[in-house]
Amino acid sequence: MTNPEKTEQSFFVSAINCLTAESAFDEMMNTKIRFGKTSGVQGFHIIQSFAPGEVTPEQAHSIGQEFCKRLLGDRFEAVIGTHLDKSHLHNHIIVNSVSHIDGKKYHSSYQHYYREIRKVSDELCAEYHLKVIDPKDHGKHYAVWKAEKAGKPTLSQMLRDEIDLVIRDCFDFPDFLNLLEKKGYAVSRNPNRKYLTVRPPGAKRNFRLDRLGEGYTVEDIKRRIQEQQRAILEGRISAYQPLPVRHYRLAGSWQHTRKKKITGFYALYLRYVYLLRRYKRPTRKRISYEMRREVIRLERYQAQFLYLHEHGISTTEQLAMRQAQIEQEIQQRTERRQPLYTKRRYEPNEEIKEMLTREIDQQTTALRELRKERKLCKQIANQVPGIQQNLREFEAKRTSKQKEVMKHEYQRRNR
Repeated sequence: MTNPEKTEQSFFVSAINCLTAESAFDEMMNTKIRFGKTSGVQGFHIIQSFAPGEVTPEQAHSIGQEFCKRLLGDRFEAVIGTHLDKSHLHNHIIVNSVSHIDGKKYHSSYQHYYREIRKVSDELCAEYHLKVIDPKDHGKHYAVWKAEKAGKPTLSQMLRDEIDLVIRDCFDFPDFLNLLEKKGYAVSRNPNRKYLTVRPPGAKRNFRLDRLGEGYTVEDIKRRIQEQQRAILEGRISAYQPLPVRHYRLAGSWQHTRKKKITGFYALYLRYVYLLRRYKRPTRKRISYEMRREVIRLERYQAQFLYLHEHGISTTEQLAMRQAQIEQEIQQRTERRQPLYTKRRYEPNEEIKEMLTREIDQQTTALRELRKERKLCKQIANQVPGIQQNLREFEAKRTSKQKEVMKHEYQRRNR
């Protein structure tokens, strides 16, 4: 944040409720140690940007200082750095998560951003006659934004796809709602509610149709159904479009070789990943909401599958043994790292201090990877029962469908 290539001059870096910007880190750490709150979130990062050419570097930094004073008062320590490396000047603000006055944690939430952070910044910009952003729509949730950026499906997109499929099969809006309920969706039919909401099977929250985007409000859905019925009556589209059935004939012979039987977690994940990858392919085949949601998690399951394969884990006992090894190594590295902080703090020799810092960083990097591995093991242990249940339901549905197809074929042949 205080990179000289970005701040250019030292007076574009300052501290709030600290003696100096150089001593801010040690002061913040001392605050955490004094109140016994060294774990959890360590700090918060706020970026305050200005339009190109509307402020000078001095004004941008002055506004950042005033912003921190109004937002934080005298309770929280912060460092402000004004970066000049972009066409638009912007302030980077780091806030300590623990108050140096009473030891209480800084409260950060979506509502706090709009009611406090953004409110104070907008007031300052208005006082300085600067541009104030007036968004036309609500910001996207970070998980949605991240999924869209990575090109992955989201729960909202899955719901839109499901609505598209239901519209193809319905005749009017009440029929649309009935079909959603038959598919396991909970539909709010309360006339006192202003907005219509639906909750997919297995989901934890309701979705408002008007927030799914253009074409998915109640009025839009009614219009789409009417346009579809009109097109069917005019013969522009078919009322029923059966899925194409393809038959393949294989020539030659297969060589059967006895392969080693795969069992345990490895076999379970292998089967499940194969199933999800098949569903991920572009197809017109309809799948349940639960399975669509599982497809989104395909990359997570693939990573877990590769981890099990790499470490030869196939049973609950082997997984528990690996977890115990990780916990032991975490404890050993933590105990090895702890005295290094004390040595570095009181070490007068800068070269030895740098050496201690490198060793601390190495231990920290190793601990970070071990904690990721521990989290992965916990996820596997928690998800195995759900995967087993999903596979049982899938096999039961497939068996039921095969019996129904055989029954219909028998009836057709004996007419």
